Amino acid sequence: MHQPRGGSSHYTFRKKGCAPITIPRHEPIKRAYVMLVREVVESEVKGNEND
Repeated sequence: MHQPRGGSSHYTFRKKGCAPITIPRHEPIKRAYVMLVREVVESEVKGNEND
């Protein structure tokens, strides 16, 4: 996770081999962002189950 610097209002989450996810820093977090993170987490869980 990279915290906002220099006035930015977004956090960026990066993982090797995955597209970065950028989420606004303010609350409440919109459902679309929650669903996006959920998809990434669920795909990681499924990938680890196949190992």
